[in-house]
Amino acid sequence: MSDRHQRDEWAQVSKEIIFVLEPDAGKVTVEISQASKQAVNDLVHALGERVNLNCARPAQKERDLPILQPESSKASRFESDSFGIWLYRIYHNSVVDGPGRRSVIQVSGCSLRCTGCAVSQTWPVQSGKRTSIASIVEEILAHREDHDGVTILGGEPFDQPESVAELVSRLKDNGLHVTAYSGYTIEQLIQRNLPAIDYILTHIDLLIDGPFVREMHEGAGEYRGSRNQRIIG
Repeated sequence: MSDRHQRDEWAQVSKEIIFVLEPDAGKVTVEISQASKQAVNDLVHALGERVNLNCARPAQKERDLPILQPESSKASRFESDSFGIWLYRIYHNSVVDGPGRRSVIQVSGCSLRCTGCAVSQTWPVQSGKRTSIASIVEEILAHREDHDGVTILGGEPFDQPESVAELVSRLKDNGLHVTAYSGYTIEQLIQRNLPAIDYILTHIDLLIDGPFVREMHEGAGEYRGSRNQRIIG
């Protein structure tokens, strides 16, 4: 390939590739959206050995979390069910699930079940396990120096609004930036008129809303699965 041809090709995909440089660690993380296979291969050839990451398949196996019971003397601002949540997994070092490097809490259970969903394995609530919120927060805080914030996605987080509200409360009590995903639009969430949902929406830092629409996947941009989804801060 000539130098001019290569420059032209990289000009066409420059908006679709994001580089995250980590000089202290000697690493480069590359977020690839709609780049061609040839461009990706050229990038691998230029940078060397790669490890694949994405929001559905973290590079490292997440640690299983113990199921704990809440202290009987501690009262929740929501109902007692808030102390537990149906959790699919936790993973770290994501650069595609919100701004910066994220620790991600992925809940199980989804009533929306969008066609073409990349994580349909999370749809049944039983795909995860009932896990204490205390143990989840403990895991997140153990990696606090390694991330810029926390993302809650699913599944569908707003199918467990009381539990997610309690989770958001404890994350914000620790000064963490919180992003949440939902297949519902913000208008639909507000119309449900539930105190737990209102609490989530008024305490998170970023909401990415709307269902995944397979026909609108191309050109969705960063952090989103399809063009209809909005980033609301």
